[in-house]
Amino acid sequence: MLYCGAWSIAPRRYSSIVLLTLVRRLFRRASTPVRAPAPALGLRTRPERAVHDLDDATPKAWVARDIGFWVDRRDHVIAKLEAEWRASDNAAKWPDVEGLLQLLGEEPADVIRQLPAAARDAMGLCDDESLSRAQLADRLSTDPALVQSLLKAANGALYAAGLQSVLRLDAAVDRIGLVGTQAIVLSTCVDGLLSKPGGVYDGMVADVWSHMVSTAPLARPLAVACGADPEEAFAVALLHDVGKLVMFDRISALRTARRRAIRLPDDWLSLALAHLHEPLGALAAHQWGLGPAAADAIGLHHRKERPACRHPLAEVLYLAERADHARRTGTPFDFDGIWTLGELHADQHQCRGILGRHLNAA
Repeated sequence: MLYCGAWSIAPRRYSSIVLLTLVRRLFRRASTPVRAPAPALGLRTRPERAVHDLDDATPKAWVARDIGFWVDRRDHVIAKLEAEWRASDNAAKWPDVEGLLQLLGEEPADVIRQLPAAARDAMGLCDDESLSRAQLADRLSTDPALVQSLLKAANGALYAAGLQSVLRLDAAVDRIGLVGTQAIVLSTCVDGLLSKPGGVYDGMVADVWSHMVSTAPLARPLAVACGADPEEAFAVALLHDVGKLVMFDRISALRTARRRAIRLPDDWLSLALAHLHEPLGALAAHQWGLGPAAADAIGLHHRKERPACRHPLAEVLYLAERADHARRTGTPFDFDGIWTLGELHADQHQCRGILGRHLNAA
């Protein structure tokens, strides 16, 4: 299993809440997928102000997209990026650009690393109601990394406040609970799922994860004002920029294939990340079986379509991400401008109060 330092820095206390949503509620809801045409993109438009339609009918309510929509969306963006790059004067100087685009345009199963079978089996064990806690612990004890993660979580601040330390796996499972155990399984799996790209890109990967971790706690209170489930919002916010991590994982794959460090222009990489991370994140959600609600929230969280669809989770991500960026950069948070740009449908007064308290406390 490959190791990813970006995911390993995530505090384990976030993990149990992630799978609470991923497994139990959000990602098992059935929806009728509707295929929509890929949008027209102007790649040199500022990403946060790009204006285009996702659907011919531009529905006011959210209509689930299937994985085919996000494949088309990704392919359309890649074609635009490739055409623009080939027309530039720098194409011959940076051969890794086209190599990366080629990797990103492969079949979703080849672009998105699948969760290992052992991890899927372990999460399935947690769903087996016929197993006692002792039996479950015995089955999970065959993986030393998983045992270490479960004991660490059980003795951490979230679960062990005021309690004695536990040293046995069955006691750890009993303290964490089945849902929490599933979450640790997923977190341990993801720790090793995406590989490090090396060089300067490792710091960028760490920044992406740090942003996702700090966005997730804000998503929970905003969810109430946006009409979303708080725990669902927390979980999806923790994953909302996973498409960027997929891109860095492909940079790592390109480095392995070419047996050298990969060189990409900074401005081009920023442009590619801005336009590709949403469809790639939605594809990852589909590939991991997280369901259309999560996939579309991740794929639509910048709300660049006009008019913006009424997707409560996407609205939560949009606001939480903007607030975290303002906090991290120390820039003023233009609530009215951001609200108008996102064409939001939530409780404006309540959202303003939540964000005001968050930013003032930062």
